[in-house]
Amino acid sequence: ASRAVQLLEWRRNHKFCSHCGHATEIHSKEYAMVCPACGYHQYPRVQPCVITIITKGDDEILLAKSAHNKSNMYGLIAGFVEVGETLEEAVQREAFEEVGLKLKNIRYMSSQPWPFPSNLMIAFHAEYDSGDIQLQVEEISEAQFFKFDQLPEIPFKGSIAHAMIMQIVENKKAS
Repeated sequence: ASRAVQLLEWRRNHKFCSHCGHATEIHSKEYAMVCPACGYHQYPRVQPCVITIITKGDDEILLAKSAHNKSNMYGLIAGFVEVGETLEEAVQREAFEEVGLKLKNIRYMSSQPWPFPSNLMIAFHAEYDSGDIQLQVEEISEAQFFKFDQLPEIPFKGSIAHAMIMQIVENKKAS
């Protein structure tokens, strides 16, 4: 379903050739829009985003409230990867921009396609290194470290953020 949503939205946004402006046609055998005038092929693009769970010590996770969400749900630090940036650099930059923290020991966890709009969420675990929480108020309304056994409302089951939080908490319980 996620793939279908992404492809339908992509087709809707690529009805005309980005080279010559002519109306495009759907390719018969692959995911592409083809210009019959100049032959240019346009393919769906995926936008890479990083999402990071930041731990402090053995029993704390940084959780943040989005300034755009008025619920009591806390989530993880996330953002788009910029041109010319590695995934690890994006993790460091987003954490510093959104909450003013420096990180260490950045490790890949998993990934999840996210159709809003055609993102690939790439999950990382990082450890707090230094800094005091300083909010980027346009993005984050509140952020703090929570003890594993005192978590607030977190993202819904099925989301990559929920899976990341539960993986870290369950790994701690098992050790």
